[in-house]
Amino acid sequence: MEIISGKNKQAGRKKIKPYSHGLINKISKTQPLQQCHFISNTHWDREWRFSMQRTRHMLVYMMDMLLDIFEKEPQFKSFHLDSQTIPLRDYLEIRPEKEQTVRQLIKDKKLLVGPWFCLPDEFSVAGESLIRNLLLGHKIAGEMGHVSKTGYSPFGWGQISQMPQIYKSFGIEFAAFYRGVNTEQSPNSEYIWQGADGTRIVGSRLSMRPRYNVWYVIQRPAYWQQQDEDSRVVPWNSGNGPFKFVGDLYSQFDAQYARPKFGYDPASIPARAKQAMQEQDGDWTTPHRFWSCGHDSSCPDIREVRMIEDCNKALQGNAEVIHSTFEEFQKQVLENVNLDDLPVCKGEMRYYSDSKATSPLFGGVISARMDIKMDNFRTERELIRYAEPLAVYASMLGAEYPQQFLAHAYEWLLQNHGHDSIGGCSRAVVSEDMLFRTRQCREIAGCVSERALLDIAGTLDYAAHEDESIALLVYNPAPFKRDEVVSLNLEIPREAGSGSFEIVDVHGRKADVQVLGSSESFQVVQSPNDTANNFLTTQYRARAALKNIPPAGYTTFFVRPISAEDTVQPRPATMVTGTNTMENEYLRVAIQGNGTMTITDKRTGKVFERMGYFTDTAEVGDPWQHRDVEAKQDFTTINESAQITLIREGALETVYQIAIDWSLPACRTADDSARSRHFKTVHIENTITLRKGQSWVDIVTEVDNTVEDHHLQVAFPSGITADTTFAQSQFDVAERPVKITYSDNCLETPQAEQPMNSFIDISDGTHGLALLNEGMKAYEATDQTQPELRLTLLRCFPLRICVTQEMTDYSQIDKSSQCLGRHKFHYAVMPHQGDWEKADLWNAAEKFNLPLVIGQTAPTENGTEPLKKSFLEISDERIAVSAVKQSEQGSGWVVRLFNPSSAAIRTKIRLNGGMADFPSSPSPIERLKNEMALPGTGKQPWTRARTVNLEELPEKELALDEAGWCNLEIRPKEIKTLEFLVH
Repeated sequence: MEIISGKNKQAGRKKIKPYSHGLINKISKTQPLQQCHFISNTHWDREWRFSMQRTRHMLVYMMDMLLDIFEKEPQFKSFHLDSQTIPLRDYLEIRPEKEQTVRQLIKDKKLLVGPWFCLPDEFSVAGESLIRNLLLGHKIAGEMGHVSKTGYSPFGWGQISQMPQIYKSFGIEFAAFYRGVNTEQSPNSEYIWQGADGTRIVGSRLSMRPRYNVWYVIQRPAYWQQQDEDSRVVPWNSGNGPFKFVGDLYSQFDAQYARPKFGYDPASIPARAKQAMQEQDGDWTTPHRFWSCGHDSSCPDIREVRMIEDCNKALQGNAEVIHSTFEEFQKQVLENVNLDDLPVCKGEMRYYSDSKATSPLFGGVISARMDIKMDNFRTERELIRYAEPLAVYASMLGAEYPQQFLAHAYEWLLQNHGHDSIGGCSRAVVSEDMLFRTRQCREIAGCVSERALLDIAGTLDYAAHEDESIALLVYNPAPFKRDEVVSLNLEIPREAGSGSFEIVDVHGRKADVQVLGSSESFQVVQSPNDTANNFLTTQYRARAALKNIPPAGYTTFFVRPISAEDTVQPRPATMVTGTNTMENEYLRVAIQGNGTMTITDKRTGKVFERMGYFTDTAEVGDPWQHRDVEAKQDFTTINESAQITLIREGALETVYQIAIDWSLPACRTADDSARSRHFKTVHIENTITLRKGQSWVDIVTEVDNTVEDHHLQVAFPSGITADTTFAQSQFDVAERPVKITYSDNCLETPQAEQPMNSFIDISDGTHGLALLNEGMKAYEATDQTQPELRLTLLRCFPLRICVTQEMTDYSQIDKSSQCLGRHKFHYAVMPHQGDWEKADLWNAAEKFNLPLVIGQTAPTENGTEPLKKSFLEISDERIAVSAVKQSEQGSGWVVRLFNPSSAAIRTKIRLNGGMADFPSSPSPIERLKNEMALPGTGKQPWTRARTVNLEELPEKELALDEAGWCNLEIRPKEIKTLEFLVH
């Protein structure tokens, strides 16, 4: 993160170039009156304190009210549905008869929806998920009549560094949010935001009370005679007929009003309208102010029309209050802002609140409910990195593309990405619903992947290998070639009479194999035109070193049974080199009595000690912020005794298991001041694996969490002197200072944890230490000369939610935030040379998180495809692939690339060579008659390739050579989307 002040703050700042299509002009207009854009809206958390279904009950009331207002009050001009489209889906499922009315309101730009499907927490989901969220929001809004192209995403906990590039590629040149920006970075509301790739857009922090100024300052006094607009305490006997369940049934429900009064106090308006003006005076650089009439789950009100009229009368001669839209407010700011006077903020926006004009960052959400975040990561991976690309590749061979299955899978996934949901800020009923949704998504993704691999396997040409009876199809989802030690559960038919086996590639070269054991087994085989049957087999559990797996493609190996008579027991080989010590060609790992590791990088001689000890502190915060107790007690496993067991050894893989029974305080004290004097045992098991050819130590940690109110981390002392760390982010690698940057003006406690995706790294330029991980989102680099890198495993807090000024404490009836029970974490420690780019950490994290897919098959006849193939080829392996998908228009195939490096890269790309020639309406009968054969590749070579923006609108035509390659240059941090077409 970087801040460059405006020209009045710092001389010599470069001027911003005007945008190509002229939406932002370097002009300054003076207007006689301040323009107060009164925007009727709601902030709709689909689920938070309540489940989606209970919240939808409120949504239907809100939308019914809105439609009635539009019908009965022509002066009620517009309503902003919180930049989302998912409320439309939820509403119309209950009120399908209202669809045409809703469509007309959207078409007439009275009901403003989109551009998002739902408002996410950007740091908790994949970068590709953010793009799909926007694509789905655009699709739904476009089909309903109009996409509101506004960058109003007010409720993420900070903003990722690539949002300017993402927004601009969707045709959005304005970002409005209030968490993560403060007055030190942006003294006035408006500023320039420069993304990681250099893209610049205008930003606004929306001034005082950023999304509910009118709601509090004017509306509450006028409607409810609330003299202290900030007070959330109301009298019981107010005449509104409060109602509360107090028996056993429904007693957890909030109170409601049975007969809420419909009042309006015009006498309160003049003073309150002037107060709303005065609170924001001096904070805007244009005459255009954002006056927001909306709140959490708030309902539109027909009285707003009169309130606007009365505000206009009260401010006559000083300001004009107009019932506006966010589109119009955004347009006016862009047309009137003087760019030369604005500061430039660079990179991710994660600054702490420093005044009443800004809001808390609340960055602690990245460690809330880590189980939910890891579950989401694995679901994203199965859908985005496996199912969808495999479906594309199979379709290129002639298979039917499962568009609707994939569309349904994405909807299940993206429903979980609302900020409160994925942020882990909700009650148990929400997380339970989320786990259901991700399971639906993964079930669909698994079916799609299976069908695609079946189709691919059926196309292979085995003519040169007619004597082989068992083949392995090995698929690599990553865009680079791989050599890897893999796990296998081979099923060799019992009739083969095998005592062992060997694995060879298509050239007959043997793979190294480490057999772990065997047992008699049987496998069920499904056939839709027959009953289920069995294969009688001997199952061999083994590890194999498979080489030359092509990028984004497959290769074939053959399994050859060896009869019991011919089986020769090989001389045992091992990576064990001493007591509790193992090593491969890169690393030496010695496990100490306390369970930590001493790791020696054999390439450099650098020794890393005390690797992987656990540390635990108290936690009495809430979903948004970590807070320790006053009487701090830090516990570590450094002085604990571990039980160390060698559970597997061999030439390809060696595994140790480490068990620790750790005594920790059971909970917090009742007053939150200390940890309990009562202790419980927390059992931790580490499975530590070293494999041949792998430059990291693989670790699986299983924790049986029996205690509450604690913050559990695993620590790796780096032994490296550095001031910054590097963390993989969404389409970026973010460099962050080890020392937390905040000023004395901060109004919130800075959080030591920072967000990450799949790796973090620290380096002095010569030596480096990286941690890879599977779906964990929070890390800490301790503030010292040689920092420790810490991964957060669990942050277990009392469930207290800020519904009003007073936290509502659900902790006695809802223990979900305490994360009790068993948890599994997968990560790795990787010493390396140089910095993260020299160590190729982006691809290392891909390799760590994208296991090869291996299928066993019997060769069939009349195949058309080679036994080894890349569907997608990129000449420079530094280029990352974010997506392979069908185009939104359905006429082409899209590949999304990204350059994570600090240098521009010239590369070339080829997608399969073209499409199969197959009927537009495939016949299941014909497929059955043809024994499921597909026509194969190359019948329709690509005729065109072009770059498109993230909305997939055409940008630039690309030349294709005869072999199907196209050349392109990708700038540092640039996201590049290509579309391939046959027509």
